[in-house]
Amino acid sequence: MRFLIWIALLPAIALAVYIYKKDGVEHEPVRLIVRLFGYGALACLPAALVEMVLSRVFAALQIQNPYWAIFLEAFVVAALCEETCKFLFLRTTWRDPAFDFQFDGIVYAVTVALGFAALENVNYVLQYGLNTGLLRAVTAVPGHAIFGVFMGYFYGHAKLSDYSGHPGQTRDFLALSVAAPVLLHGTYDFLAMAMERSDIFMLPFFAFLILLYVIGVSRVNRSARSDRRVAPEIVQDYFQRMHWDSNRWDDPSRR
Repeated sequence: MRFLIWIALLPAIALAVYIYKKDGVEHEPVRLIVRLFGYGALACLPAALVEMVLSRVFAALQIQNPYWAIFLEAFVVAALCEETCKFLFLRTTWRDPAFDFQFDGIVYAVTVALGFAALENVNYVLQYGLNTGLLRAVTAVPGHAIFGVFMGYFYGHAKLSDYSGHPGQTRDFLALSVAAPVLLHGTYDFLAMAMERSDIFMLPFFAFLILLYVIGVSRVNRSARSDRRVAPEIVQDYFQRMHWDSNRWDDPSRR
C-alpha cells in the first residue's frame, strides 16, 4: 500500500517542485508552499460533498440525453465545484506579503491544484491499482497543474490591477481565475467521459490533452520570463507602457 501511495503522490510532488523552480526571481517560502499543497488536498473534502449532492440532483432529473448528462457532470459537478474550491483556498494568499510578483500567482495556484490532484490520485490508485496511477500521472495530474496555471495567470493579473487601483479589472481577472480553469477542466472531463461511451471522442480527447500541455508550458515559460513586481511604485509605469485596454489582458507586443 505504501508503494501505491508513493506512486500516486510522486507526479504531483514532481510537478510542484518543477513549478517552484521556474520562479526565477525569488523562490516562495517553503512553509507557504507546503501549506498551499495541504490546502489543495483539503479542498477535496468540500468539493466531494458538493459533487455528491449535485450528482444526486441531476440523477433525480432523469436526463434522457446521455451527452447532456455528461456535460452537466463534467462542467458543473466536477469542474465548477473543484475549481471553485481550489480558488477559495488560493485566495488565502491575496494579502500575503510573499505575494509580490505576478508569477507567484501561478506558483500558488498550481501548488493548490497539485495538492488537490495528489489526494484525488491516492484515492484512485488505492481503488483501481498501479495502472490507473501510471495513466493519471500523464493525464489527470498534469491536467490539474495546467488548470492551475491559467487560474494563477489571471490571479496574478488581478493582484496587479488591485495595486494599480483598478477595482473593475481586479474583479474581471478574479472571475477569469475561476472561469478559465472551469472551461478547460470541463472540456477535459467531458471528452474523457464521452470517450467511455464512444471511440469517436478518443482523437479529440488526446488532441485536446496535447494542446493543453503545449499551451500550459508555453504560458508558464512566458510568464516566468516577463515576471513583474506587483508593487505600488511601479504599477502605474507598467500600465502606461502597456497602454492598458480593458479588453486586452496581456502586453500587446507579446501577441
